[in-house]
Amino acid sequence: MIRAITYKDIQENYKLFIGQYKLRHREFIDRQNYDVKSLDGLEFDDYDSVASVYLVYTEDGHKVLGLSRLTPIIYGCMLADHFANLVDDPSIFKSDANIWESTRFCIDRRLPPEERLRICHALVAANLEFGMARDIERIIGLMPTIILRSVFERSGVVLDRLGAVQRIGGHSKVQAAAFTVSREQWDRVKSVTGLSNVIYTPAPTRRLYVV
Repeated sequence: MIRAITYKDIQENYKLFIGQYKLRHREFIDRQNYDVKSLDGLEFDDYDSVASVYLVYTEDGHKVLGLSRLTPIIYGCMLADHFANLVDDPSIFKSDANIWESTRFCIDRRLPPEERLRICHALVAANLEFGMARDIERIIGLMPTIILRSVFERSGVVLDRLGAVQRIGGHSKVQAAAFTVSREQWDRVKSVTGLSNVIYTPAPTRRLYVV
């Protein structure tokens, strides 16, 4: 299942919230040697903010197996701030449209391939499901081309390439891309993956207030 964690419900999802930082450290720093910030085995950056939403995949409600971070670009955009040269038309960053950026997409590499694929499908579906619930018009991001193809397009998403393929760090082929959040996209992803309603919404808990 996938939890959409915001600043409003970190307390209820504390283990998952911290777990996604731990998974990012393993996948981006330990495995891929990213030169990014870390503290006590947690990876974080300037785009972890109160505006961010963390789509976290978990089987037991405690251990994080995959995640995708979404942030409205009006509150910070990694692509615009650091990789704007990869986008042919920079007007996308100044658009009045409701555009969010997807970053830190990762899955626990220790899992078997079939399980990683299942989590990939679920995270892609969650991006669209969350996007439709929030009236998001487009989701943009920067990823290795192999991820764009094997994760998003393999899940049924039609992508718009925003610029040419370039080399960044240890990745020889990286590209900026976007996809429209629409019923048509959602129907394609559901048809390909067989998934629907992947974001788990727990029932509200009764709080006891002591005066």
